[in-house]
Amino acid sequence: MDDLAPSLPPARWRRLLPVSVPVILAHVAFASVNLSHAETPAPARTPAVAVRVVDAPAPAPAVADTPATPVAPAKRATGMKPVAEPHKITEPTATDAPVYRTKIPPSTVLRYAITRGPWSGNGELSWELLDGNRYHARLEGRVAGIKVLTQDSTGILDNAGIAPVRFTDERRGKSVMAANFQRSAGKITYSGPSNEYTLVPGTQDRLTWMVQIGAIAAADPKGVTAGKRVSMYVTGARGDADVWTFKAIGVENVPIGGVSVSAIKLVREPRKVNDTLVEVWLDPQLHHLPVRARMTNQPEGETFELLRRPTDPS
Repeated sequence: MDDLAPSLPPARWRRLLPVSVPVILAHVAFASVNLSHAETPAPARTPAVAVRVVDAPAPAPAVADTPATPVAPAKRATGMKPVAEPHKITEPTATDAPVYRTKIPPSTVLRYAITRGPWSGNGELSWELLDGNRYHARLEGRVAGIKVLTQDSTGILDNAGIAPVRFTDERRGKSVMAANFQRSAGKITYSGPSNEYTLVPGTQDRLTWMVQIGAIAAADPKGVTAGKRVSMYVTGARGDADVWTFKAIGVENVPIGGVSVSAIKLVREPRKVNDTLVEVWLDPQLHHLPVRARMTNQPEGETFELLRRPTDPS
């Protein structure tokens, strides 16, 4: 606009100057605001990942589908944490979760000291064989006399060992959740999540796996010597299901009161983000039932542990 100034009379120029300058400044300010908005990139959005867990063996590492056209990797925004890849789970095969010979223990009641994080209390695991080749298992945990955990499993015994029909899991302050093993339909369904998985022989719930692994060890002690592996398909009541593969570590001494118990230790290592580390010590002198069991959630590190008491708690 400066090239227009010489054609105006000085007097008129002086009269217009007070009006023109604010107008020009207003235009510049408006242009600056628009420009700042145009040049400021919108914050990057992290894409939502819907993960649906499906039936799984102990799967091989997930392999991403190959796109039709190569795509350059997107740049990660500064300061953002990398997003973990979802764990791909597939149907278990006979190799992933084989059927083992089992020697089912007789009816018994085991009492444990239980700990979860900073809390400690008493637990009782009851295993009962019923008429007609049926069973009932129940684990209760109490802290300061208050029931904080109840797991209950009912079902039958078949050629693969323990065969759950219904498993319920109740935590203090939360509603009861259930897993239903629909054997005639060959599937597992849940009272809460809409997940639906294939029911394979030898599948266990989050309670019966402790008895089943002991029954497998009792039927074939050589199968749990150091370096051997035992796999089983395990599901909880909240729609989770995966193959648990245990590696036998060897014999370890577990102190129970003033007595040391020689037990066979097996470990299930975590295989994915937010997986569970499972350790169990089986007592050959007690039908290979657990003298100790410990489950640690990854990556938080919160631990739930059972340690058998030498006598009934007072």
